Amino acid sequence: MIPVIIHDKCQCDPKKCTARRMLKFGLGKEAKTLSAIPAGSVVLSPFAETALSPADKSYARKGLVVMDLTWTNIAEFPRLRMTEERALPYLLASNPVNWGRPMELNSAEAVFASLIILGEDEQAGLFLERFNWAPEFLRLNGSLLEAYAAAGSSAEVVKIQNEFVSSVRGD
Repeated sequence: MIPVIIHDKCQCDPKKCTARRMLKFGLGKEAKTLSAIPAGSVVLSPFAETALSPADKSYARKGLVVMDLTWTNIAEFPRLRMTEERALPYLLASNPVNWGRPMELNSAEAVFASLIILGEDEQAGLFLERFNWAPEFLRLNGSLLEAYAAAGSSAEVVKIQNEFVSSVRGD
């Protein structure tokens, strides 16, 4: 089991906030301050230069951190020392707000995808019971998630992503 750590910037509608919902259902623990985030943990960041891969599982055992803030305020994304920043590879959102948009996942989608990529299918399965969009997320991204989970490194994940995007574009 990978510890999921949630730092909520309280910027979204509390009724729609997937970070709050993850906390409510025990799918993560809250880090009220940035200093509460464990050193060596994996921070999911849209600004990371390295893609999340199964090779990051040893770091993720210290914690998988999601920063919950709105996409409109993404410039406020905190950068932390002594953590491993990782970006998620190409995936489509299935939540009602951003359905079908590439790379605009909500916090729960990001954690769900990360757990699958890291090979924590049983833990990821807990999201199927709590989020009605989760089956659709798997339908949209299942084959890509399988491929990412089978990759040996970040470089392989990026290669899979680039091949997929090229095939969609018709390159």
